Amino acid sequence: MNTRVLCLLICLCGLFSCSTVRTISFEQLCPAKVSLPVQIGTVAVVNNMPAASEGKDNLATFGVLDGDGKASAEALAGVLADSKYFNQVVICDSALNGKRLHGNGYRLIPRKEAASLAKDLGVDAIFSLDRIILQNEKRVVGTSGLYELQPGLYEPLPVVMTKITAVLNIYSPMREKPLATVVSTDSVEWDWTYVPSDKRLLAEAAHISAGMLGRDLVPYWMQTSRVYYAGGCVEMRDAAVCVDEGDWQEAHNLWLSLYENRKSAKIKSHAALNLALASEMQGRLDEAKNWLDKAKSYIEEGSEEEMVWKFNSAQLMKRRGDFVHLQSQMSRFENN
Repeated sequence: MNTRVLCLLICLCGLFSCSTVRTISFEQLCPAKVSLPVQIGTVAVVNNMPAASEGKDNLATFGVLDGDGKASAEALAGVLADSKYFNQVVICDSALNGKRLHGNGYRLIPRKEAASLAKDLGVDAIFSLDRIILQNEKRVVGTSGLYELQPGLYEPLPVVMTKITAVLNIYSPMREKPLATVVSTDSVEWDWTYVPSDKRLLAEAAHISAGMLGRDLVPYWMQTSRVYYAGGCVEMRDAAVCVDEGDWQEAHNLWLSLYENRKSAKIKSHAALNLALASEMQGRLDEAKNWLDKAKSYIEEGSEEEMVWKFNSAQLMKRRGDFVHLQSQMSRFENN
């Protein structure tokens, strides 16, 4: 079931349930798409994009538009530096590819050139920003199956959708071919009456593409949510106070006492669901899964508890799947 739908159903159920369903939001560290060798401590961001026309301040182009290589490279270098994942991030001021766009516009950097550049800049790897492609398209939200994207929309709304695609290659002076090729895509929606000019769009796209690529290149923090029970008995309410105070161990103790000492299947399911959350918040992901498995045996099909279980299980499953990659990527800090 779609996560958005689950959240909505859980909230609605909470309005009519005698027990209190709460949502807790927190920042969760997520792994990057690309895992780089721990030996890569210093990197350089270079502008390898084809030459493109400067955007005009009084014109909005529909169709395809090439991004600003200099601004995009500088924005990406800033994102990587702010992440503090590498020891040092260097920006190369010179454009490596001064040619006008032809073919697909991509230019792979030969090994000798990459090695020479890495030596001159004193880095272990080159992050070559090869292309930023912008595509503006007029769309009407509220028709053609797009109605569900805008709940509460009662009449069609004209918008401009900007699709942003960024292409980057990573080079090591020791390798003949790129270590990795990263392609990131995202989109931005503009109200028809506030469509940005080409000049503003290029500036906006530089920062958007930097954020996109940053999430692919280094671990990043993401806001996430879980659902738990906070009512129905005194112990549940006391545990909810502990959650508010950040005391997950005491909340765990109260929920465990409920699980072990109550016979009600509903209370046991609520306690087990909450114990899964407490275990996850304390970094014990396997234990969290075990509690979710126990909770399932007390949950009736089609119940509010089943929706809570599905939502939290989906979030935990993804986090557990990402955990191995995250551990590998963060291992560079173990000896620091």
